[in-house]
Amino acid sequence: MIENATNEEVQGQIETENEREGLKVLITSDNPQEELIAKLANLEVEVEWQKIAEPLTSLDDTFTFRHLKPVFDYADKNGIDVVIAVDSTYDKFTLGVRKLVTGSFVLLNIHHTSLILAKLLLENHGSLSCKKSIFITDLLDKLFAKHEASITTIPNLLTPLKEQADFLLSEPDETLFISENQEILLKGQQDSLGYLLSRLILAAKKAKSEEGTLFDSLIEIYTDFGFQREKNLAVSIEDPSQKLFFKKVIARLKKKPPMTLGMTEITSIEDLSNGTLKNLLSGRIIPSHSPTANALQVQLGNNSRFLIFPTEQKINFFFTSHGKLIKKDDFTTLSQQFDQRVVKLLSEINRLGLEN
Repeated sequence: MIENATNEEVQGQIETENEREGLKVLITSDNPQEELIAKLANLEVEVEWQKIAEPLTSLDDTFTFRHLKPVFDYADKNGIDVVIAVDSTYDKFTLGVRKLVTGSFVLLNIHHTSLILAKLLLENHGSLSCKKSIFITDLLDKLFAKHEASITTIPNLLTPLKEQADFLLSEPDETLFISENQEILLKGQQDSLGYLLSRLILAAKKAKSEEGTLFDSLIEIYTDFGFQREKNLAVSIEDPSQKLFFKKVIARLKKKPPMTLGMTEITSIEDLSNGTLKNLLSGRIIPSHSPTANALQVQLGNNSRFLIFPTEQKINFFFTSHGKLIKKDDFTTLSQQFDQRVVKLLSEINRLGLEN
């Protein structure tokens, strides 16, 4: 009896270890993804599908924590390692990964996903270039520079990417296109979505076998190039009064910028419309290296900057903050601190429109 009990205990330990070693993936989408599931299952990982509780509703819509909370709750209780939300119509996807092998989930934003994916592709492709939206992290520029690979920033890279001139007229080689709307497309791959997700799942499988997760890949990038937090925000200006308000804000920054925003010094203002960058400390004006666009980029003295990019319907704000990541646990704290900085900064920007 004792021997049988011991054998059962050992067998239970083996089963638990096998369960822990195998990667479990959950795909959530509006429609079943049989082809994608079959492709990922061929990688010898366990894959299941759930209908998403709240699908995307427009071209500009993106997956958020609100869309994925129900599947995160399920994944947490059922030992899932990676959650993939997919809108295959427009090649949009996002990932939820665990911070630790048995830790809580974190939803990767488009900047996180593009960094992890680009690093994987650069390390495994002989020739890779990139064309990214101006609203995507510039850490990609540093990553591609390290691998001596070409990367181009495009002011207007809209969804769906397949219909944009920049995509259609580009060379038929392996070029990674990234928009701020969670759309990532690898030109030159017949099944771009399946291929890119396969690369990510293989990396997640390898990481788990080494007691890590895809989150560790992101931390490695931040360790190499410095931590950044990016935030995309859009404000509707369809109302004439709103349009006039922000027109006043932009005019003030162009013609008579304040020396500070709140308690933070403004060090330079870059006018992408005429290709100039003015150093407010020295008064010197030099050529800008950013792409031409009807936009302003304001650099602050606290390692933060923001881009103001108006269109007919909205004002786009793209905030970037730099910091030092000492350890993995700093990620959440720094992200929250930088998000609070954005809220205060928006308040100060709005004050410019209220001044006489």
